Amino acid sequence: MLFTSWQKTYYEALEIKENNKTQRKMKWQEYQEAVGVLYEQMSEMGEVRKNITIPDRVTGQARQVDVWWEFQIGNHTIKILIDAKMRASKLDVKDVEEILALAKSVKADKAIIVTNNEWTSPAQLFANHEGLDFLILTIDEATDLIIDGKWLMCKDCGKDCVVMDSDGAVEIDEKINWWLGGKCRSCRTLHIICQACGAKGMMRINESWSCNCDFEWKNTEEYYEFKIITENDVTEFKDPNQREIDFN
Repeated sequence: MLFTSWQKTYYEALEIKENNKTQRKMKWQEYQEAVGVLYEQMSEMGEVRKNITIPDRVTGQARQVDVWWEFQIGNHTIKILIDAKMRASKLDVKDVEEILALAKSVKADKAIIVTNNEWTSPAQLFANHEGLDFLILTIDEATDLIIDGKWLMCKDCGKDCVVMDSDGAVEIDEKINWWLGGKCRSCRTLHIICQACGAKGMMRINESWSCNCDFEWKNTEEYYEFKIITENDVTEFKDPNQREIDFN
């Protein structure tokens, strides 16, 4: 079976629309949720609660806490405040001061900052002095915890993950040739692996890419299009600007 013109994948229009709704850049709320899921793994050692409010010890006003972990040591209840900070730049002393103040206001025994980035040397010195801990949770690790169908981190923007939500197959000479693919939730770059020849490529919106089998994909606003290049359509040389990538 040969396709001589652009063909839509088997996705129906409503399914495409629904997929597009879920394609989005990781938000701070998602990162906060991922931190909560991470610490829920500690629930056997006590009680872990996510996104709660605790009355301020002085004013009584509700203070928002990302993650609150309580556990018993002997007759004592240890209360730990965990704050999620998804940042593009390093954390500084001001960030440490902010969380220490919050920890004091809700009577936490200890504070932990979980971030996707690093922190400055002064922030580390201040945190050490005050007994605050830092923990790195990368965006890659965070999406592992909360994104169903996550495939890999985008090789184009590097800021969000690709969800493997599409595959396809064609029959040629009584053999089934198939591929796997998905788009970055943020930049919408399409990633494809052709299972027949093993080629791997990516396309930004309106770009095309062809593998060694002369299968060709085109990334569109809706989703993507696919065709097989017939003998009459095959050019002698592949596009020198075509981007091929290593997904590993």
